[in-house]
Amino acid sequence: AGGGCGGAKREDRSESQGQQGDTKEGKQGPDEEIVEMEGGGGIGVILERFYDQGYKIEIVGHSLGGGVGTLVALLLSLKRPNMTIDVYAFAPPACVCEKLVNRCDRRQGGGVRVRSMVLEDDAVPRASTRNILLLAREIVDRQGEWKPMMRREIEDYQTRAMGLWAPMHRTTHWSRIGRVGTSHPEAYYLVNSGEGGSKRELKEDEIYLEGQGANLVPPGVICHVYSHNGQRRASLVDHSWIGLRRVEVSRHTFADHSRDAILSAMRDAAAVRKAAKAAPTWGKAPPFGPILCCVCGYSVAWASSSDNPLEQYREMRHCYACGRIVCAGCSSSRITLPEFGILSPVRVCEHCYLCGGPSGTSGSPATPK
Repeated sequence: AGGGCGGAKREDRSESQGQQGDTKEGKQGPDEEIVEMEGGGGIGVILERFYDQGYKIEIVGHSLGGGVGTLVALLLSLKRPNMTIDVYAFAPPACVCEKLVNRCDRRQGGGVRVRSMVLEDDAVPRASTRNILLLAREIVDRQGEWKPMMRREIEDYQTRAMGLWAPMHRTTHWSRIGRVGTSHPEAYYLVNSGEGGSKRELKEDEIYLEGQGANLVPPGVICHVYSHNGQRRASLVDHSWIGLRRVEVSRHTFADHSRDAILSAMRDAAAVRKAAKAAPTWGKAPPFGPILCCVCGYSVAWASSSDNPLEQYREMRHCYACGRIVCAGCSSSRITLPEFGILSPVRVCEHCYLCGGPSGTSGSPATPK
């Protein structure tokens, strides 16, 4: 879902500045012939009138609203080159070609200035033709890896359904995976990874198809908000940043696009800058063997319907208070951690929840989920 709104703020400007970009009737330039801002809802005429009356033009939009606002500003700037327009686009789609990016960041005088905000793995700003083709070809090239895993997960879900979806227990996890005939649980994870086929890096010229058109990118200077050890941080990047050159597939790919998630992330990123201390370093999972919960000591995938060894990477969680690896069952509670700049309720292990945070910190409890 996407939407946007435009705003006009009154500011003191000289009359000459407001009229400098006017085009006299009957003297249309080549750019103006392309732009008919009076058509449709007449938004261009409305914004021009506000500007001529001394208002500052700001366009704010989320998702498609941010993209449309950017294009409206660029079209209007063709007619009024000295007209100053600020655009704030939250999670905008890839909507401008690389040649137009320079017109989204004015240096001096009038023009358009676009500031975009992208949250972590949000797919919408990355959904250009190039990136989608890259993702599609990667899926095809790596089907020897994911097809065996998918078949195995389907079989596991069918097996559990035949058992009337009986609840899972920690103590029966090892016995469940023991049916494959391995002498030790670690051997199960080593020999049943489900991988097959070879990995191949795609070359740049393989990504493009004839007739796909110009490569579109997110507009303006981009503020990318990401997580590091559970803390929200922000960095300024441009359209050529490697993190925007592919669609990142994760459990947050679509959740990161919501307005609530963006608002919460911006608030936490600002709080982290004033935080009293840094968050603890998150624990790393071993490259092979089972991933164990620091609270119960069992595999983090004990409650999963599938016995696919790679399932444990999807089920692995971290406690935001101590940074240790936990399973979902031992980290169902949420608290805020203002000393780390984390103002939204986040997952913590049972040890930290009962202590109010690591080593008795001042975390505020939230409703367990």
